[in-house]
Parts: sequence; structure tokens; C-alpha cells
Amino acid sequence: MPDLMIPPDTPTERPQPPPPTLARAMKAGGRLRVRALGVRTPLWEDAYHRLMQTSWLRLSLMFAGCFLLFNLAFATLYRLDPTGLAVPRDSERIPLFWHDFFFSVHTVATIGYGNVFPVSAYANIVVVAEITLGILFFALTTGIVFARFSRPTGRIMLTDVMVVRQIDGVPTLTLRAANLRHNLIYSAQVRMALLEDRDVSGTRMRRFFDLKLVRESNPVFVLTWTIMHQIDAESPLYGWLSDPVSIGNSEIVVILSGTDESSGHTIHGRGAYGADDIRWDARFVDIVGTDEGGMRTVDYANFHKVLQD
Repeated sequence: MPDLMIPPDTPTERPQPPPPTLARAMKAGGRLRVRALGVRTPLWEDAYHRLMQTSWLRLSLMFAGCFLLFNLAFATLYRLDPTGLAVPRDSERIPLFWHDFFFSVHTVATIGYGNVFPVSAYANIVVVAEITLGILFFALTTGIVFARFSRPTGRIMLTDVMVVRQIDGVPTLTLRAANLRHNLIYSAQVRMALLEDRDVSGTRMRRFFDLKLVRESNPVFVLTWTIMHQIDAESPLYGWLSDPVSIGNSEIVVILSGTDESSGHTIHGRGAYGADDIRWDARFVDIVGTDEGGMRTVDYANFHKVLQD
């Protein structure tokens, strides 16, 4: 059979990338990248949320850049009145603009060495404006930094994969969680749900289906926790046993929460798993033991490892 020839002017369809998934987003950094269409959000409207989500390095660079531009702007305002600031004679070798810049830094930082001071009405007005805006600038910066430091966080780790194995004669989906701080997390709760596309009255919709767990709560979560869901006839995952290919783009979402003993805040851990993250007829490597002195040990080097049955 002769090969089919495509004319040079015939456009070819490019393969479309797979749609973003929660599992891929959480492994890449914890955020699902979505491009909003038909809505415009000004940068300043959600500034607090953006600053809380940005990295510490970017936040530090933003603070340094804003601080530098702030003082350069006010140094330019001071330079508009060449005789507005009194400058000592022993520092006349420094260019006057940098005198104005350093005076701006001393003013906004409320240092006030006293070697340079305003003498004209214009310079004093600029000083008042700079101090007012400087207080606001440092108040906002301090608030953002404090909010990021005081935000409750939990060092809860979930395994990279889930396993399906026979437990008491029932196929069971298993996941392992660990509290890396080993402090007390009271009233820990876990929820697991299936997220998949389904046709509802002719409309394709993303729907959640709760997965019943063998144990949904843990009164004191200190070391590790094995989370299990039995895949019986009532489970939304029952069809996967006979046809694992039917998993498709379905995902399993896990949310774990509890009250931290040290801070009293509610902390969270979360994970999402796709078809590639499920290991069939396998089990997790044992990681809990005791050393020679009788102290409990947890081997996190094998936390994500599985063995095939």
C-alpha cells in the first residue's frame, strides 16, 4: 500500500498536551496552574494573597527593590531644592545627590544622625511626607513577614504512591502518612475522594465521590498512619479491579488535618494520585522499629518504597 503524502500547504494538527492534574500540580509545587479567561483581576486587588504565595527569595528582592526605589525617589525630591539640606563641610567631597539619598535612608529608618538636617520649608515638607509613607511601607512589610512566619504549617508527609493489596481477603487501597515532627496532633481526620469526569445529563462534569475509610480519625497522630479503603462492591473504585485501564484521568485526593499540640492551630496535609501512582499487588516496606536502647525508630529512607507481593 503506497504511503499517504500530505501536501506542503496542508496544516497538520499538533498534539495537545495533557490537561493539568492535581497529582502533577502537587508534585511540581503544590499549585494547579490555571489561565483565567473572561475576567481581569488588577494586580493590587489580590496583592495580599500574591505576597503570601510568593517565595521568600522573591519577597526579599521585592522589599530591597521597593526600598531602593523609595529612597531614590525622595532623594530626587530633596535635590529639587539644592539648599534645602544642611551638609557638613567635612563630607562635601561626596556628591550632593548621595547626600540626599543617605539622608532619605536615615529619615525613613528613623536613625537621624544629625549631621544632615532640613533647613528649608520645602525640605521639611518632603521629610513629613517621607516619614508618613515610610511608616506605612514598614508596617505593611512587617505585617506580611509576620503573617508568613505565624502561618500554621504541619510537617505531614504522604507516600508518593498508593498500593492495592489483599487484606483479610478484600482488595484494599493503602496510603501511608507520617508526622515528621513527632509531636502530638490531636483529633487527626482524613478524607479521601475520587475525582473523575462523568457524563451528567449529556454534560461532561468533574465530580467527587467520597471513599469510605477503614479508620477516618486518629486520636493522637505521632508517628505514622496507614490509611486504608476497602474496594468492595460499594466502592466507586470497584470497576478498577476488572479493568485498571478504566482509571483514565481519574484522581484520588487525600486531605489530612488535625490540631497541633504546640501551637493549637489546625494543620493540614494533602496529596493527589493518578493512575501512574497506584501500585497493584504490592505493599509498603516496614519502617517502624526499635533500636538497641528500646527507643522507637522510623526509617524515612524507605518511606516511599514498595515491594511486589
